[in-house]
Amino acid sequence: MRRMTQVTPFELEGMVSTVTVLRLSTTDLVAVKRELRSKLEQLPGFFLDAPIVVDLSGLEGTDDDPESDVRDRQEVPLRDLATLLRDLKVVPIGIRNLREDRRAEARAAGFASIRGGGGKRAAKTREPAAPAASGGGGGPGAAQPAQRSDGFSASSMIVRTAVRGGQVLYAEQCDAVVLGPVNAGGEIIADGNIHIYASLRGRALAGAHGNEEARIFCKSLDAELVAIAGCYLRADEIPAKNRGKPAQIYLENGNLMIAEI
Repeated sequence: MRRMTQVTPFELEGMVSTVTVLRLSTTDLVAVKRELRSKLEQLPGFFLDAPIVVDLSGLEGTDDDPESDVRDRQEVPLRDLATLLRDLKVVPIGIRNLREDRRAEARAAGFASIRGGGGKRAAKTREPAAPAASGGGGGPGAAQPAQRSDGFSASSMIVRTAVRGGQVLYAEQCDAVVLGPVNAGGEIIADGNIHIYASLRGRALAGAHGNEEARIFCKSLDAELVAIAGCYLRADEIPAKNRGKPAQIYLENGNLMIAEI
């Protein structure tokens, strides 16, 4: 007689994956939907069916907050929030820093409870620009950064350390200069150009507000995604001949181009 082999119905496997955190600062879901749609339209293919974790701690607080903060809480209707996100073709998967008395409502709306992560006072992951040198100090008469013809400041956001997985750095109205590697799961976003003087293994999005003249430069291209003004290439679309080599990425006639440096 042949012995039947016992087959395990399934396996459980832990996985570390980068998700987008939506940290709300208003209960006005109409305004949230309008602004979020504008952001998602910059990279429609990248955010399609993307997992989203919502952080409500800035509005509702957490169970660790003092009782004096209770009166300041503003509650967001979770079912309406979940519907809003699904309408925008993203997938709400959980809520971070969820209060105990809202867990049942969250489950009914399809949200999981995400433990860990930053609280409402978490610092932004953005390195401040160095002050401009001036002989008279930093008072009202101090020199201001020069403005370029495109409206950007002549200064750049300089990141002197590696960009870790899960970090998102945004260079608003300027270029980003990264002296260390951008690790897998890390993300650099800039309204201007992006210069990476090391390996790019995460994501780089230049020209975030539609600047089609922006470029991405890196010492070694192994990116998960590169994008300029909403046009993007995923990892499997980057030619093998360009991988692991110095590269510049730019737009030409609406197409994303990769050239050696």
